[in-house]
Amino acid sequence: MMRSYFSAARGLLFLIAAVVMLIASGCASPNYVWYQQGKDRTMFAKDKLECEEESALYAKQLDKRGNEEVISARMKECMGLRGYVKVLEQDVPQGMEKF
Repeated sequence: MMRSYFSAARGLLFLIAAVVMLIASGCASPNYVWYQQGKDRTMFAKDKLECEEESALYAKQLDKRGNEEVISARMKECMGLRGYVKVLEQDVPQGMEKF
């Protein structure tokens, strides 16, 4: 009797784990990338580094050092001013660089 109880509990646990894994894989966030036609990886790396530095300094000046929301918003603005857009990876034209 005890053995069948553990077997049933193990089966139920396996079923719950399988359902959780299916739900988690369905909730995976889409992959966004930076894109700008005509830019190569070297130019992108330079632009990204400069925007990261500027964004960190901006957050520090607002007394929000390390605040990911502030840094992320400023980063997006800085990259946009340089001509980049953040798009779904699948929306980048075929054959174009994505960063």
